[in-house]
Amino acid sequence: MLQTSIIKRLSPEMKNKRILRIKEALSFPMGDKTHKKRTYISKEKDLIAYFEKPGKEYSRNNNPNINDMTPVVEGLNIASFSEIWKELLELSIILNPDTYKKLFTIIYRLAYLLDCKEINGQVRFQPAGEILEEINNIQQEINSKGKKLNILKFLTLLDLIGWNEDVKYQANLSFKPVRKGRINNILSMISIPLIFKNFITEVITNAHNLENIDFTTLIDMAQQFARTRGIAPISNKDLVDHLSPFLIE
Repeated sequence: MLQTSIIKRLSPEMKNKRILRIKEALSFPMGDKTHKKRTYISKEKDLIAYFEKPGKEYSRNNNPNINDMTPVVEGLNIASFSEIWKELLELSIILNPDTYKKLFTIIYRLAYLLDCKEINGQVRFQPAGEILEEINNIQQEINSKGKKLNILKFLTLLDLIGWNEDVKYQANLSFKPVRKGRINNILSMISIPLIFKNFITEVITNAHNLENIDFTTLIDMAQQFARTRGIAPISNKDLVDHLSPFLIE
């Protein structure tokens, strides 16, 4: 079912999926700065996805991360957090409110690997049943709005980015704190567009009374970014407030 309850603790199944993925990624062949090694995650006709290793953080001068990889989904020209936020904010504006809530709920599920399946020790994003049907419906609405974005490819890219974050920050498998890496990263992907969408609504509502605009959410977000160096997942309560009735307590 798409309707999803807020996850308050990591289940053994979720933890095992993260462990399997981290161990698999650590075994990927390593190239060098000029000759990177490529490991395919999907080679389906309509979905080519892979990691290149090492990633750019491997070679940085200050605090290099030897486990960093570069996630790639062919057909998507998205390479930064800002570009992800831009796409999601545009979708939240052009799509029917229920549609964008469903999309963001699917991304929430992605943070916790709910639609990732283990097959022969490998964990892959494989939405099925109602979730896949909803993805197809979302795609149809995106197409009807004239926007060029393959939503399954987009979700796959978010999944690979989250996978890479776990490899970078949870390679010791301690999961302390448990949300560090994949979970905080993907939740931040949806938090920022939701906050901006809420602020846009606030501005429109108070267009003739600008003195009533509440800047609190933007200020709180800026403060959190300053404290956490770019990771800013909003609270479970706020997520439910934004995404109900598809995300529930």
